[in-house]
Amino acid sequence: MQAQPETHMTLHHDKMNVEISSKPAQDCSASHPPLPRHESSLTENGVPSFAEVELDRLYGSLYSSLSHFRTCDNLDGVNTYVAREGSRVSAIFLYRVAGKSIQVINEGMRLSAEDVSRFCDALFARYGRNVNVSFHAVQIDGPVLPFTQQRFFCTEDFVATLPDSADAYLASLGSATRKNIKRHKNRLERAFPDLQYRLDAKEAAKEEDVRDVIALNRIRMAQKSQASFIDEDETQRILRIVRACGKVFSVRIDGRLAAGAIVLQIGDSVISKVNAHDARYDDYRLGMLCCYLAVCAAIESGAKRFHFGHGRYEYKTALLGKHEYYDHVAIYRSRLHMLLHARQATRIAYDGYRFEASRWLLDRIDTGDGQGWALLRQALAVWRSRKHRHGSRLTA
Repeated sequence: MQAQPETHMTLHHDKMNVEISSKPAQDCSASHPPLPRHESSLTENGVPSFAEVELDRLYGSLYSSLSHFRTCDNLDGVNTYVAREGSRVSAIFLYRVAGKSIQVINEGMRLSAEDVSRFCDALFARYGRNVNVSFHAVQIDGPVLPFTQQRFFCTEDFVATLPDSADAYLASLGSATRKNIKRHKNRLERAFPDLQYRLDAKEAAKEEDVRDVIALNRIRMAQKSQASFIDEDETQRILRIVRACGKVFSVRIDGRLAAGAIVLQIGDSVISKVNAHDARYDDYRLGMLCCYLAVCAAIESGAKRFHFGHGRYEYKTALLGKHEYYDHVAIYRSRLHMLLHARQATRIAYDGYRFEASRWLLDRIDTGDGQGWALLRQALAVWRSRKHRHGSRLTA
C-alpha cells in the first residue's frame, strides 16, 4: 500500500523550509528491496551550505555553480529546491519568483523528466497552480508529464567524454588527427628548444597571463574581421572566476606567450573559456595543439568531460567534441493555465521560432556551396563585426 506524502513546514525568520516526502508503492509480498525514498525540500530566501559541492557534482556546469553566481552574478532573492533519493541528493534547482513566473537560474544541466516533474509538483503545491516555471539552456530527457510545456532550442555546446588517461585519449582520436598532433608537437619542440608548457590554477594564475591570452584572442578575432566580446568588464569577470575555479594553460616560446587556454573546472567537468594563439605559429597548428594539451591536462586533473563551448569549428569534433543542444523550457500546470499566461507564452513561442529560424539560416550560410552563399558569408562577417563593435553579443 502506498504511503501518503508527509509534509513538514518550518519558519525561521526570513527563511521558510518546506519538506515533502513520499514512499513509493511497495508490494509487501515481493522479495525485492524497497525503492529509495523520495524527499524534497524548499528553502526560501537562501541556499543551503551543502549546495555548492552538490551542484558541482550533479551538473558540472559553470552556469549552475555557486562559483559563477558569487563572482559574476548574485544570489539575491534566490530560493532552493533540493530532492533526495534516500540519503543521496538527486537534484538542486535555484530559482526566483516574480509574480506568477518562476525562473530557474541554474543552467547547462542534464535533467531527467521525472526530477523536473517532481520539482514542478512541489512549486505548484507551494505557490499555486497558476504559476509557470521556466528553465533556460537545459537538456531534459523527455516530456515533463503531466504538464503542458513549451520547448525551444536556445544554445549549443561541443562536449568530449574523457577516458582515464591522456594516452587513452590520444589513442581514441582519429588516425589523421593523432598523426598530425604528434608531428606538429615534435616539430615545435625541435624548432624551439626553450619551449615551455605551464599550468597555473586559481590564485597561482597570474593576471598578466590571463590578459595576455585575452589579448591574443582579440588579435585572432580581428584577423577574422570580427571583434572580441571580451571588454574590460568581461575581463574582470574572467579574472574573478579564474581565482575561484579556473586554470590557465600556457605555451611559451622565448619567454613570451605563444598560445594559451583559460579553462574552468566545475566538478568533474572542465569548461573552455578563452583559447588563443599567436598567428606566427600557424604552421605548427599551435591553436589545435594548445587545445589538445588543455584537454590532456583536464584528464590528468580527473575530469570526465571537456566542454569546448558553442561555435562550430572543425577542431572541436576532431578532438571528440559531440554536438549537444540545450533548450529553453516553460512549464504550465495545464493548457488552461498556459492560456492564462497567453502573453508570455506567445512571446516565448515568437522568440523560440525566430531563434530556430535564424540558426537554420546561419547553418545554411556557413555550409552552403556556391557564389551566393559565399557572398552571404562575407556579408554575415561584416554584420557580426559591426554588431560586436557596438557592444552587442551574438547569442549561441
